[in-house]
Amino acid sequence: MGNPMDRRMHQRFRVRDASFAYIENGAKILCKIKNISKGGVSLITIANAEKIPEVFDTDIFIAGRVFYLKDIPSKKISEAKVDSKGFFMPFVKSRVSVQFQRMSKEQADQLAFFLKTHATIEDISEA
Repeated sequence: MGNPMDRRMHQRFRVRDASFAYIENGAKILCKIKNISKGGVSLITIANAEKIPEVFDTDIFIAGRVFYLKDIPSKKISEAKVDSKGFFMPFVKSRVSVQFQRMSKEQADQLAFFLKTHATIEDISEA
């Protein structure tokens, strides 16, 4: 990867369709997927985002339940509050970088399928 400051092990890709995630730790926190890789996901929280836990499960899905990947063990890497200006911005709370932890083979296969069928081929690792 071209950027020496980028320590990611996996290429990041933008998503197609209406791709979302839930952060689950008791309550579900609804998020929009900003970009995704085999190793993690960048999320924008849009509901119930008062306190993002350090460790949680992540569900990845597409609106209409065309695809649903449940209970990926995850860890929060960083969180940045978003300045809430604009018509829809009161719902946006923060941007969260998430690292996937050890997945089952079935989860890894489902994630690979999601990347192949619902992510763009545009690599944004150096963006």
